[in-house]
Amino acid sequence: MRVTILLAASVLLVSSDARAGETIVNPYAPTRQPVYVDFSQPRPPPRPDGGIAFADLDDHIGPPVEREREASLPPGWVQQGSVVIPQAVADGADVRSPTHRDLTNAPHPSAADPVPGPDASELCLFPDETPAGIYPGSFVRGSEYPRHGTVYMNFVGALMTAGSDNAAENRSLLAFNNYDYPAYGGGEEKAIAVAQAVQADYKDVAVRVVYLQRPPKMLPYVMVMMGGHYSDTTAGPSGGVAPGADCEDAGMRNVCYAFVNLQATTSQANVASQELGHTMGLGHTYGNDRVMAFGYDTNSLIDMGFGNECTEVLIAQGQSGYCAGVNKCHCGGDGKLQHDVRTLQAVYAPPGPDMIPPTIMITTPPDGAHFESGETVSIGLAPEDDFGGYGWQVAIVNADTDEMLAELVDYEAAQAYDIAGLKDGRYRLVAQIQDHADQVGEHTITITIGEVASGETGTTPTTSEGEESGEAGGSSETGGSGEESGGSGSSGATAPEDEVDDGCNCRHDAPAEGGLTLAALGLLALGRRRRA
Repeated sequence: MRVTILLAASVLLVSSDARAGETIVNPYAPTRQPVYVDFSQPRPPPRPDGGIAFADLDDHIGPPVEREREASLPPGWVQQGSVVIPQAVADGADVRSPTHRDLTNAPHPSAADPVPGPDASELCLFPDETPAGIYPGSFVRGSEYPRHGTVYMNFVGALMTAGSDNAAENRSLLAFNNYDYPAYGGGEEKAIAVAQAVQADYKDVAVRVVYLQRPPKMLPYVMVMMGGHYSDTTAGPSGGVAPGADCEDAGMRNVCYAFVNLQATTSQANVASQELGHTMGLGHTYGNDRVMAFGYDTNSLIDMGFGNECTEVLIAQGQSGYCAGVNKCHCGGDGKLQHDVRTLQAVYAPPGPDMIPPTIMITTPPDGAHFESGETVSIGLAPEDDFGGYGWQVAIVNADTDEMLAELVDYEAAQAYDIAGLKDGRYRLVAQIQDHADQVGEHTITITIGEVASGETGTTPTTSEGEESGEAGGSSETGGSGEESGGSGSSGATAPEDEVDDGCNCRHDAPAEGGLTLAALGLLALGRRRRA
């Protein structure tokens, strides 16, 4: 029997005195705090990833190793039976959308207002049953519905860091700090088969599964660590562990774990898909024929999928319904029923191609702006795409030497940066945006700071929206992982022009009508497709 630990990402938003009928804001909500960098201070070197090559997995075949240690859950969390939950939820509170707050009070003058989207009346079968704060219809950019999404199945291990979840930075609430998480013990052939089976579980939504190459850091993605043992985390005994209670999927960079190595392919895929489902807002249900069911036989050879009917949610004694407000939207009643597929489809678009590339504009400062020596440069961005789930960053380049100074991902969706400590000189600010079809948009401006020697130009043409970034400001290739491109994600300003050949000879099953092949969904790698 399998035990899954459910955790959210922050204790700061959880109140221990909540009671039934009260709510807490989803703790995965982006803070919208501007990115701040002071270049006058020493900057830490990029962290090594700590993983191995995927092609070397056969050298690590074997059972997991159990470590001697004590489980150490973060303060503010309680364990009830098989789950660990925020104290507020244990006391009966429900989780509401982060956008229930007044997002028009942006934390930075350069940050944009929220964008409108579908609300409960459009997403719910039972809108009259849906409490306030559920699917409110306003979103910070990048989190809009409907979305496309990416799952990265990490079979190669990583050097993990403790803290709130951020897949791009190998940071996890359930990780030991500076811990070398082991590689998968099932070998390369089985890893490929498991990844294909997990992709099949997400056939009803536009979520692709990749495993050969990690997505660039600027693209939001969920990471599932494949292999290892529960003692490689701070969780207690379990077959898998995931951050949970992420109702409406506010967090798009979660890290979860599937402690699978030598089991049957179908069993490994069932475990992985359930942990991924928890990161997307799904709880345990009763039954033994779906991946979200609690207590099914993990040695079963049945390849399970997400439930396509309202099913009773497993509720521990004294605990409120898991994401009860969302469940009322899709199943009505008292919130104790969960419809897996409807819940996912409220967030994610139907499967299919994304033909429209994203765009981004630097709204402030203007191209050619001049700043006094020592002045802080405030940057505002306007990213946009036809589907949510996209991410962005700003690269800062010395315009005279072409030296890449930093690639700064806006993890908190602020659309705003404050850059201090730049020396006198000319700089290119390169804003980049990427969607889950690996389409990249760029916008470049040049600024000067302080006194600049006469006769030097250093200016570069500005890249317009929709213009091929490989022709202005650098290549649009984004196939490499963040670690391979210098530790900060792929950059159109620095990436090579050559196409990436991942060399995989995987078998591709024919897609359902109107769907995508596994290759088109990015199962093989993220680097094959350029913008047309």
